[in-house]
Amino acid sequence: MAASETEVEAALRRIFPIYEHAGLTVESARDGIYRVRLPLNRENGNHMNTVHAALQWAAAEVLGGLVVMAVFGLEQLDKMYGAVQSVSIDFQRPARSAIVAEALFDEREARRIEQMMGDGQDATFRLHAVVRDEGGATVAVTEAVYVVRPLRPAKADVRLDRAAM
Repeated sequence: MAASETEVEAALRRIFPIYEHAGLTVESARDGIYRVRLPLNRENGNHMNTVHAALQWAAAEVLGGLVVMAVFGLEQLDKMYGAVQSVSIDFQRPARSAIVAEALFDEREARRIEQMMGDGQDATFRLHAVVRDEGGATVAVTEAVYVVRPLRPAKADVRLDRAAM
């Protein structure tokens, strides 16, 4: 069952506390549109009073996790997980305001991943994301590859307790 923006945002902030600290909000997690907002504030800014490059990267990178959580549902997190394999980013101009990172994800691609997961296979997917400032100007673009895997038993007792997160 697909999760709502509010549910996904709460899960992201619980599992990855950096997003709580950064003030990340989920604006869209449905209909193939995945979008997050990150404010420009003291914690997210740099010495030039722009959004720090690492946080621009993080806002774009988290979209892959947002896709996995929203498309497959939070209840599936005990059966599968998504992980980033690579992200390339092209910074195009300074982000002098809050930023919005957005990616589109095709429903057919979601069905392909579900089929592979049902067969016990890993599945990879690509996301192209655009990071814009409040005026709509593109400040960065990313190309990322993610993998979705069935959750397999750990070889050692080192697995994080997801329920406690």
